[in-house]
Amino acid sequence: MLRACLLSLALISANLAATGTSFADETAATLPAFVPPPAPGQLVDIGGRRLHLDCKGDAAGPAVIFEAGLSQYTARSAFAKVQDAIAPFARACTYDRAGLGWSDPVAGARTQQDMVADLHALITAKKLRTPLVIVGHSVGGLLARLYVREYPDDVAGLVLVDASPEPYLFTPGAAKFRANLAAEIDAGLKKAQGDGPVVPLPAEVEPDIVVAFLPRVLATVKQEYEALDRVPAAMQQARGYGTLGDLPLVVIRRGKTETPPNAEDIQWRQWQEDLAGLSSRGSLVVAENTGHVIPYENPAVVADAVRRILDEIPRDTKRRP
Repeated sequence: MLRACLLSLALISANLAATGTSFADETAATLPAFVPPPAPGQLVDIGGRRLHLDCKGDAAGPAVIFEAGLSQYTARSAFAKVQDAIAPFARACTYDRAGLGWSDPVAGARTQQDMVADLHALITAKKLRTPLVIVGHSVGGLLARLYVREYPDDVAGLVLVDASPEPYLFTPGAAKFRANLAAEIDAGLKKAQGDGPVVPLPAEVEPDIVVAFLPRVLATVKQEYEALDRVPAAMQQARGYGTLGDLPLVVIRRGKTETPPNAEDIQWRQWQEDLAGLSSRGSLVVAENTGHVIPYENPAVVADAVRRILDEIPRDTKRRP
């Protein structure tokens, strides 16, 4: 469970496993030049650098933006199916955080506050209609909650999809796990040759997957792990990211567990119930027969939650262009 929830669809581990490749096992080699495929969406200037945004649906409708889990980016996002399901009734947008996918990287240490400030700048630059609905999956749920804390007037509702709670991520075991992954990334970056993938990949690997192995992307994934370790101590406690007042909230948790449910499954259920209690208008939905990657495995349940949130927004709510 720890790997699944910390990494969500972590492209490093998933794709390394799929190709039988390991950073530690590879020797340095001269790799052919790699030309990244065109961005699926558009690059939006947020003040000297660009974030990649991919929107579908009616631009005049309410906006829904997805906050992905660690290391996800638009081309291989778990949200692709949900985005298609929501597009008929809302403006559904995925984006790449700085350094992931097609977004420009940022050098140096980063914090989660930096990440939500980037999203705010993106929403402003693109003039997405607010207040909007944010859908946060896995660790993206923390960023979604932090966005509400920093920019409450921007948000009309929140959907948390098997989101990672504070008591889960901020433990010595989780910190050690992140440190081990960061060390593995460092091992790969030391072998990097130019701007191409840090390890040889089979010729049949699609170019948008190869993007996950580019040095700038791997360095960003490490940067995001380290940002979790920079979260202030007060915010690492249960409900440290704050409560949500009467903000419309739907929490979706995975229904697939061990048979019978083990202690981890029971604890995860409790944490998800606690998340639903962050708002007086919070509700909990169980995605039956579905694992952690709910947006990919059961997109309908996420789309339904978004529709519920939109239905709760008063018709006379002012929507700023």
